Amino acid sequence: MKTNFKFILALFPSMVIAQPTIKHAEDFSVGAVLKFMNCKSDNVEPGNAGAKQTWDFSKLESLKDTLTEWMVDPTKTPQGDIFPNANLAEKYSNGKYVYLENNGKQSLLAGFVEERSKVFIKYLDPVLICQRPLTFKTIITDKFSEEFTVNNMDFTGAGTATINADGYGTLILPNGKFDNVLRVKITRTQKDTLIQYNNISTTISTSYIWFDETHTSALLKIDATDSGSYKRKEVEYLLSEVKGKK
Repeated sequence: MKTNFKFILALFPSMVIAQPTIKHAEDFSVGAVLKFMNCKSDNVEPGNAGAKQTWDFSKLESLKDTLTEWMVDPTKTPQGDIFPNANLAEKYSNGKYVYLENNGKQSLLAGFVEERSKVFIKYLDPVLICQRPLTFKTIITDKFSEEFTVNNMDFTGAGTATINADGYGTLILPNGKFDNVLRVKITRTQKDTLIQYNNISTTISTSYIWFDETHTSALLKIDATDSGSYKRKEVEYLLSEVKGKK
């Protein structure tokens, strides 16, 4: 007797959802180009953690505002000499630069510059932002320290970042459906001191990021920042990815 596998899979769709192993998350090289769609963040929630989830974001509302990222040589950027250990820089279409120490196993955040908003951040102890490979239930904790300037005010700070691969399943976006996707939750808690006034504040940043085994970039990002007096939430999904040259 022939077994009708198509019929069985139709009855049990969860059988096709495997635990993914993400080997190349954020492992960019010079020449890569990413394009994201910015979306309204009101009432957008990350959904549940766990195995065999379906995260349906097909109804995300576009802001009709795209963001492009170019992966460039940091030595060819205006502030590259400030981050001597960085071997990759992300140049954003909104004017900011992010400096990274990128190797086969990890991506570390070395600094951030946005001249238009007068923001400059240098991590004395870089922040781990991605570990490779990533699998379901991977949990990594990393400590970091920093110094930064915002609108000519000087700060020092330190904190802890936790990377938690807390779920896998199917991701549905306005531009497509993606199977065998891993969700990564990144929580960063830091205490900063405003040097001029010796004022201490606590900031909690929480990001939910979805990866699959095909793309190097995240498919979807939900970023939220809360420092008490300041709150921000951003949502963006991947429109296109051009890989760089290794």
